[in-house]
Amino acid sequence: MCFIMKKTTILAGLVFVLFSCNSGNKESSETNADSKSEKTSQKSNSKSYDCLEKFEDDYGALLTKEEMASVYAIDFDKTKNNLRSGSYGEHIYRWGSDRPSFTIEVSSMKMDVPDQNTIGIKNLFYSTSKQDMTSAIENFDMSYKQLSDKELDQIQKNIEKQQDGEVKSTAESLMKHRAKTSWEAVEALGSSSWYKWNENYGGELVVLAGRAQFTIIIKISSDPDENRELAKKLAEKVLAKCN
Repeated sequence: MCFIMKKTTILAGLVFVLFSCNSGNKESSETNADSKSEKTSQKSNSKSYDCLEKFEDDYGALLTKEEMASVYAIDFDKTKNNLRSGSYGEHIYRWGSDRPSFTIEVSSMKMDVPDQNTIGIKNLFYSTSKQDMTSAIENFDMSYKQLSDKELDQIQKNIEKQQDGEVKSTAESLMKHRAKTSWEAVEALGSSSWYKWNENYGGELVVLAGRAQFTIIIKISSDPDENRELAKKLAEKVLAKCN
């Protein structure tokens, strides 16, 4: 599973790197000022978050249970905890809610899934790339901002140039999935941050902090804004470790 996730991440990066290298004069989607999701988050690329690298093997310290409880009251006796290390590690607590179950469809079969409360962190990754931070932020944002028609056209042209059938097929699937996902820029958090909300699974806040990336996941209510604000507070707990 981790191999597949890593491969998808590499391919996603390849698509956007190809785009940024070959597009020439690009028309940024940020010119569409009326779209909230196209706002560029205020960048702070002078801050170093190198201290986060050491937490890749200790998610329990990256965001502690005490720090989670300081942001949102949790009765840990009623929770289930997932804790594992590595680039695809996580430190997550889940427990029952008073919200009704939701229905999903898997292989033409419908299933009722409990709508659990969820809070935690996952996917800490530290890059050893020599890329300058301005470029790193631009590439990170390219993965989440709403793309203009011109940008989408350039990406499609780059995909069509691929000789590797597997790379091409995976890149096409990834772009189809991306088209269905909407992320909103979060201001003044790390080097760059983006948030999305899913009615079933809650909020995800992805944060670029210098060379490090991590994701906060949360669902403690059906209110996207409430969950976003709590996610920001949790991310701040992580970033503060490098103060």
